[in-house]
Amino acid sequence: MTADNSPPPPDATSNATRLLCAGTYLDPLYRKAVIRELLTHRYRVVAPSYGYDAVPVLAHALAAAGLRRQQVLTLAGGAVLILTGSVTGLLDFLVASLLFGWLAWATMFLRRLAVLRMLTRHLAPPQDRPGFGAGYPRSRHLTSAIVRKISAEQNSDTVYYGGYKPFVGAGQLWRSWSNAELLIGVPEKPANPFGQALFEGGLPLPRQNGSADDASGGGEVRRRAIVPFTAADITDRVQQRMLKELKETPRPADRVQLLSVERRRFTKAERFLDTGEPEDFDGPDEHWREDYDAGREYLCVRIGAWQQELVTTVFVGFDIKGTTLHTEFYTYVLAPITQSFRLVDRLPERIDGALMCRIAWHVVRSAPGELLGLAFNPLKERLPRKVGSDTVKVEVAQPTDHSEFGLGRYAHQVVDCGARASVRELATPNVFHHFFQESDARKYTQIVERHLLQIIGDFLHDHDVDTREHEANQTNILQQNFGANSNNNFGGTQSVGNRGNQTFGNNSGITRERRPA
Repeated sequence: MTADNSPPPPDATSNATRLLCAGTYLDPLYRKAVIRELLTHRYRVVAPSYGYDAVPVLAHALAAAGLRRQQVLTLAGGAVLILTGSVTGLLDFLVASLLFGWLAWATMFLRRLAVLRMLTRHLAPPQDRPGFGAGYPRSRHLTSAIVRKISAEQNSDTVYYGGYKPFVGAGQLWRSWSNAELLIGVPEKPANPFGQALFEGGLPLPRQNGSADDASGGGEVRRRAIVPFTAADITDRVQQRMLKELKETPRPADRVQLLSVERRRFTKAERFLDTGEPEDFDGPDEHWREDYDAGREYLCVRIGAWQQELVTTVFVGFDIKGTTLHTEFYTYVLAPITQSFRLVDRLPERIDGALMCRIAWHVVRSAPGELLGLAFNPLKERLPRKVGSDTVKVEVAQPTDHSEFGLGRYAHQVVDCGARASVRELATPNVFHHFFQESDARKYTQIVERHLLQIIGDFLHDHDVDTREHEANQTNILQQNFGANSNNNFGGTQSVGNRGNQTFGNNSGITRERRPA
């Protein structure tokens, strides 16, 4: 069977997409962050989308910003006309003040009504269908070129990341380990059973030079030649078996429904500021080159649960150096979207007369504060006004120039144009809202981990590799799930639930991800 290496299309109708779209109307800071990441800083590559589509989120963010902009422009234009009439004597002070108060009230009321109508009619939780409509409001800022750019980059099989962490968009680190095991041939059965221990009876663990003493203490074990294989071969086997065992073969009730297994390449994305030309991201076609601009390929096993609100992603990488197989395992979890965005689920289904009267009264009570916010809010909408207005800022720290003649002043400045964060991560507080969400994150991590270790063991056995060391390492790794390592959290500092600050514990032999000081 040939696995499909192409990533699945973005889920534009998932519940996560709906909540993110609603959040652009409910949270002004999140709305501006979405516009900044996807539009203002469009020189930056878009982060991968796990369980959602970024295009509708940006469209609704622009629509929400457009409603506010229309309110400001209408209020400012009306204020100018009223002021002109007052200065020319057409309106006295009392009439001008009443007109301005009515205009301010009307613009606030209409904006509230438009936002409430969008949330209740287009972003309400679906009742009779699995997902909400994939349509989104149009905007002159959301051009076809920007839509194509976001759609292509958020689902590309090559992730161009910025900063330190390559697995951008996947959330926070939940569990990780790495393992190295020697590739030694399977021992052959001894020709003389009286001089050596039988293979079925068990031989001592092999030494690193591939030989071991027999039970009598003097013989050398003869081993089969290993069937040659590459890191790509074992990656293909894991990809095929993982899909088959978790999604295709089991009965429908036992399948992992929202499962995707894809190969993705992660590489830094930088370009020269002076010339605007990108550097050679990938370089020669070599597996896991050890260069600053080298890309590395990982197998991405992603499981979307709770209607794509809880996304568990496992990144598995293989490398072979000499006679050693090195395996890397990283689990990242996207926690549920912030609870404040779920306000859209509790809004009334219909906007009747009683509700409109309540809105009108609330506008009267909040008018002074909102007017001050519109007039003096320093956080203006950061939308590009003309072509070329998106100024690229240097984000890569330049090395200290200790040269004799200060030659660093002539060097090209480098811009980090890789993805820094996804719009989903901007709306995730990294805490669980339900106990079962935490248990499901642990469940899917252990399921993928267990199948991975079994598939690796079968692959090594098929290539005549002695698997006793692998089985010992497998037991050690799986036992971590029953010890101190069972209480995981995001990053080792953020508490989950009411347990306090839980960490992974001290597990010997397990390599953890470290960040630079």
